[in-house]
Amino acid sequence: MGSERGIHNRNIIRNRLALIFDCDGVLIDSSEVQKCAFYGSYKEVVGDDNCPPFSEYMKHTGDSLPNIFRKMGLPVEMADPYRRISSSAVDKIIINDEAIRLIRELKELGVKNAICTGKDRYRMIEILKYFEIDDLFEAIVCSDDVAEPKPSAMPILKAINNLAEDPGTRNIVIGDGYYDILSAKRAGCECVLTLWYGDEGVPREADYTVETVEELRKLLKIFLNDAR
Repeated sequence: MGSERGIHNRNIIRNRLALIFDCDGVLIDSSEVQKCAFYGSYKEVVGDDNCPPFSEYMKHTGDSLPNIFRKMGLPVEMADPYRRISSSAVDKIIINDEAIRLIRELKELGVKNAICTGKDRYRMIEILKYFEIDDLFEAIVCSDDVAEPKPSAMPILKAINNLAEDPGTRNIVIGDGYYDILSAKRAGCECVLTLWYGDEGVPREADYTVETVEELRKLLKIFLNDAR
């Protein structure tokens, strides 16, 4: 926290900046767990050899599981075994320690942080508690908390409302998927596309793009200085 790379500035005005983070692909890498859950649930419910590639599933991340399976023409009954398989492998998830350190720095400065995810609430809370980071976020919005998950504006707007911000707060959405970008734009927010877990061909329609957590730190330092 005392590193020269830090973004500490004790003159920052509290609550003039709020950050809304996607989880998968930004704060954690659960791609292997998702892959196992996807193929495992297909085998359990459908059982043939015609499962679509996992890359097709990943195009819809951010939406709820039932919606994803509907869009892929798969049975929504896959959702329950998918969740069960995912929960049994929570220890296989890889947390991004550098991103978590950055959030801790931001929290010390009074920046409000939220999570807006396509995961259901049970799984999201399970992951946050497992890694002992559930205290870092003032608001958590999951796909089953809203009538319309990403790419709708609804989850972002709910996160903003739950943060109970001061008027004039600058809301920044940080995510790795196209649904994150669409949801942010529909909610009237700026958005940052993160690429530190790879480039999946997401259209470059975000306001900002960063390839490393350090690049995000530098960008947020600019935002913080603007909020003084």
